[in-house]
Amino acid sequence: MLKTIAGHTSAHGICRYLTRKNRALASDYINIDAPEGVREFDWAQAMDATRRSFGNDLPWRGKRARTYKHYVVSPDPKDGIALEALRDLATSWAQEHFSEYEVAIVYHDDNEHGIPHAHVVVNNTNIETGRRLQDPDPKALAASLQELAEAQGLTALRPPQATGVAARAQRRSPKRAPETFRSEYVRRAEQELTERGEYSWTADIRARVRIARTVSRSEAEFRSILGTMGVTVADNSPKAERRDWIYALASHPSRRISGERMGLAYGRERLEPLLRSGGARKLEDAGERAIAAIAKRAVSVGDLAELRSLSGAVALIEASRARCLGDLDALLEKDGGRATPQLVGYVKEKGLLPKERPAPVPRKPAAKSGARPVGSRRQDDVGRPTRQDVQDKRREGSER
Repeated sequence: MLKTIAGHTSAHGICRYLTRKNRALASDYINIDAPEGVREFDWAQAMDATRRSFGNDLPWRGKRARTYKHYVVSPDPKDGIALEALRDLATSWAQEHFSEYEVAIVYHDDNEHGIPHAHVVVNNTNIETGRRLQDPDPKALAASLQELAEAQGLTALRPPQATGVAARAQRRSPKRAPETFRSEYVRRAEQELTERGEYSWTADIRARVRIARTVSRSEAEFRSILGTMGVTVADNSPKAERRDWIYALASHPSRRISGERMGLAYGRERLEPLLRSGGARKLEDAGERAIAAIAKRAVSVGDLAELRSLSGAVALIEASRARCLGDLDALLEKDGGRATPQLVGYVKEKGLLPKERPAPVPRKPAAKSGARPVGSRRQDDVGRPTRQDVQDKRREGSER
């Protein structure tokens, strides 16, 4: 197993946690000069000094700096791995991905069954370029660890193989897995541009598709709303292994991206059945009309800031499942998270949610054609003995 944790403080805290009470079995270092013969070494001081020298421990655009990444490498208990084998696995993996960073690897066996595991702490600064560490693809890191484990004769963690009907269906029509299993997937380039406040055409398309997805009740309406917002929708190649839609800006046709590259929630295989069943329907009719009108007006005048604000408000409503303004106020008081005062204020200003929670619509079972209400009798049955009449007469006879 590979577990990932992000640090936002000095490395002294994680160093103390990993080395306290002499519980560290051993330590390995990459790009850190550790004195010989010393078991406990303050490697946090070296990491903090490197970050300070490059200015990489300062906040960025009001957000706390991510100062280090902490990875926990846990072998399968059934392998009964020895410490030296674990050291070989952890250092090989760290060298493959973080050879230009300061890395401290500390080994423990303080879990319930005394299984050795490795804590890999990676400083956030590339010592060759001085740039901050960007999030590596978690799937690539995990896949690499499995391959190294298999090469050492250890058990690799693989997804379970399909059996029975599912296995036969896969053999008849094999289908490639999506690039990501996240509903929302923001790539590094898009994230960096957004954090710097610069324009990202991928983020622009994402915002427009999110709005259209929320207010559409059919595929035709989805395509129509996207068309009014300047986004074209086309099927991908028939030879592609996965069916998907290609979104492009009408003003710049070369700026195109498939839905699943932005996350499964934007792909054809997720959206098509949703739209076929009537859409997401997470807003009242008035809210949907207000969103569509704001989006159309923002695109017509080229107000991308308005479009981003609207998309953020829609994402907040979807994630929080808010049905009225009171739900957002309660969320803001409880734990802000994505519910910032600016977004909540925008929802109130534009009237995207009602003030009070809408009353639930009662559901009545549809009557079948020709069916009669329970207990009713047809006109031509009047005068005929019912089953209850027959049973009463039989009971009367037996009593006599």
